[in-house]
Amino acid sequence: MKSKGFLLTWFVLYTGSLLAWDFPNENRIYDPNIHTVILHKAGFEMAMPVIALHSGEQLKLTFDDLNVSLKTYRFTIRHCTTGWETTPDLLVTDYIDGMQEEVIEQFDYSRNTTVEYIHYTAIFPSRYMKPRISGNYLLIVYQDDPEAPLITRRFMVVEPTSVSVDARVVRSDAPLESYSKQQIDFTMTMPGFIWSNPSREITVVILQNERWDNEIWNPKPRFIRGNELDFTFDPTLTFNGGNEFRALDIKSLQYQSENIRHIDWDGQYQVYLLEDMSRARKPYTLYQDINGRMLIRNEEYAEYSEIEADYAWVHFAIPSGSLIPGGKIYLMGALADYRMAPSNEMAYDPESRRYACSLFLKQGYYGYLYVFKPDGSTSGDVSFFEGNHWETENQYTIFIYWHPLSGLYDQLVAVRNVNSRD
Repeated sequence: MKSKGFLLTWFVLYTGSLLAWDFPNENRIYDPNIHTVILHKAGFEMAMPVIALHSGEQLKLTFDDLNVSLKTYRFTIRHCTTGWETTPDLLVTDYIDGMQEEVIEQFDYSRNTTVEYIHYTAIFPSRYMKPRISGNYLLIVYQDDPEAPLITRRFMVVEPTSVSVDARVVRSDAPLESYSKQQIDFTMTMPGFIWSNPSREITVVILQNERWDNEIWNPKPRFIRGNELDFTFDPTLTFNGGNEFRALDIKSLQYQSENIRHIDWDGQYQVYLLEDMSRARKPYTLYQDINGRMLIRNEEYAEYSEIEADYAWVHFAIPSGSLIPGGKIYLMGALADYRMAPSNEMAYDPESRRYACSLFLKQGYYGYLYVFKPDGSTSGDVSFFEGNHWETENQYTIFIYWHPLSGLYDQLVAVRNVNSRD
């Protein structure tokens, strides 16, 4: 009886513990010693963390720990809804095939760098742990307790289905927005799917350049014809065109690339950028960018940039005659996890009459923008400093989810990438 009671207690605590996790299902770093967290499709350095279910495709997670005492890091995953809430009706065994946690065994010490770190790598899924079903997931890295995460990262698993999505990006149909906004026109065909209420069972999410703060969530089709849903010519499916991302090139800390004012050494590298001027009223200029992503590289002498790229404090600044009321200004891009957090908020200095922010970054190439977040808003507005142009090159990702009325979770049945230049 004692053993049965113990097992019952263990089962309730274990299966319920995942539902008790109260940290948000977002991309976050909780340990200040951890830097440069990257999760992407293995073999595709600039790709979103999206893999096909039971396909053999894998994700690659890398991060640096600046506390160089070797630690045992573990990770697990949890299933989420289309709105990134923890899926309420699933047990861990419903969505994990195999072990329910895995140890990160691959690590390397930094070489030839002024800042020491340990570089950790994990490849997932593995033979020990795999996602059993499709949908949104959160990868959780921790040491001893999964309820005390050190890193969390979103990723998606898509089912191999017959769903097809025909999409294109056009100028907004709204006359007052045709010079500043981009509209997503698409149709989707779902052969073999049987639904009772498509408005309730099908959810569409559209991202621009991997940003989650300005996503379009759950638009409704204009027409339904058999198994085809039509989302064309809908003026609500628009994004600010914004502007091409600004570039930060610190692949070398020995010479000054474009936009770098000077590089100092005071026991650590200090990279001072030229002041970034507002582009809100400037005409559009075409140039190639990486849409806010980051690419880790040391081009001076490194054979393996992942462990031979150094770190530097990078100082960003934008001039402003006065404090701008009604909101806050943030750096936006992979260099800040595409989030608006205190660490990447621009602080106003009345003495120098400018906004400034400093980030501790690994050598590489970064794209970034400045966004203005109005008080009470959850999304950042690029138009305030960067301007809006319908010509801007932007990458969009359309996610199609299906949740049958009798189902327990949101299935991800299609992912379609479309570029505004396609």
